[in-house]
Amino acid sequence: MHRIGGARVWTAVLPLVAVAWVLAVHGRTADAGVETRGTGIVPYAGLGMALIHSRDTRFADGADAGHAALYGNEELFDAGDLGDGLRFHLAAGVRLPYRLRAQLEFGLARALGWRGNANYRDSGARQPSEATLDTRQLLLAGFHDFPGWDVAPGRPVRPFLGAGLGITDYRLSGYVQRFPEPDDLRGPLRRGPGGEVPFTALPGGNGRNFTWMLTAGIAIAVYRSIHLDLSYRYTDAGGIRTDPGNIAIVRYREDGTRREIPVRINETSADYRTHALLAALRFEF
Repeated sequence: MHRIGGARVWTAVLPLVAVAWVLAVHGRTADAGVETRGTGIVPYAGLGMALIHSRDTRFADGADAGHAALYGNEELFDAGDLGDGLRFHLAAGVRLPYRLRAQLEFGLARALGWRGNANYRDSGARQPSEATLDTRQLLLAGFHDFPGWDVAPGRPVRPFLGAGLGITDYRLSGYVQRFPEPDDLRGPLRRGPGGEVPFTALPGGNGRNFTWMLTAGIAIAVYRSIHLDLSYRYTDAGGIRTDPGNIAIVRYREDGTRREIPVRINETSADYRTHALLAALRFEF
């Protein structure tokens, strides 16, 4: 079972929680005047950080571009997970009548580490792979705030639900598959004279996908027109793909010399879906 590491959660959430606590303790309690502003249109800006995680990311053969297929069989693939990573969150929106909100938001995540394990035949049970993913995301999102409760007089907490549509721009790089424990240690996947592990380097990839998002959370009034939004998000960002092009198959001959075999292949692709915990401060004007 995969869990989001507690240390990474606090790295993302603690600074915003600390700011919210300072405002709540030293600021004046939200008064009724803030509540009456809810009947009109109120602009706001948001700033936050999300801890994101993607499970069961499986690369398999993608669209046919007239080249060779890397796997060539539906039972062969490279399966793994994107490790926990941080995504910067920036939003601008308006609070509307009937407890509605609409916002345009931008998310940026850098150097997300993907780790997997391929299952080529005769290549051993352990065939570790790795890659790096960078993403940029632009969403138009809508929210509905529900009646909540007061944690202190005039300081409400409101649950909310939301959804969004937009695009995700991604860049995949450094994709390498290694074969340290083949079934036949003296066969084609033998090691080099210095213990070098044979590997296959895949082309990188970049693209832009339609994206949708669902979210649920709570908004905590911490100081006048400042709210702390804590939420869970599920995002489907389509797929991530390696470009059609040459892979570099690096192997070692019986005499220890290294050989590199370029082979042109079709793209490979994987679904990209993420779970996230988002903490954001929302400032109304």
